[in-house]
Amino acid sequence: MYFYDVQKRQSKELCEGVSTRTFWGENMLVSLVEIDAHSEVPAHSHPHEQAGIVIQGELEMWIGPRMRLLKEGDCFIVPPDVEHRVTTSVSSCKVADIFSPVREEYKY
Repeated sequence: MYFYDVQKRQSKELCEGVSTRTFWGENMLVSLVEIDAHSEVPAHSHPHEQAGIVIQGELEMWIGPRMRLLKEGDCFIVPPDVEHRVTTSVSSCKVADIFSPVREEYKY
């Protein structure tokens, strides 16, 4: 399939206060993530390269030992196997992530 209606895609909870809608092809996966205010994506790593852009709100992101406040329009790239985490404060946030190769656990 080539086209998708994002609003009709059922979301999947990743952890408390964090959900996603995912779409994938043969070599990459797009994850549209919604993070509630005062939520956290715990520190983790994976063998996938990850790129993302904040499409609404703001978040604090740690990639390895570095932290940055990211706002709407800001981009990031997480290399494979590098620990990273995210927190939000008073505002919720929406992020578009791309993973390569496809994260099989995100296919649903």
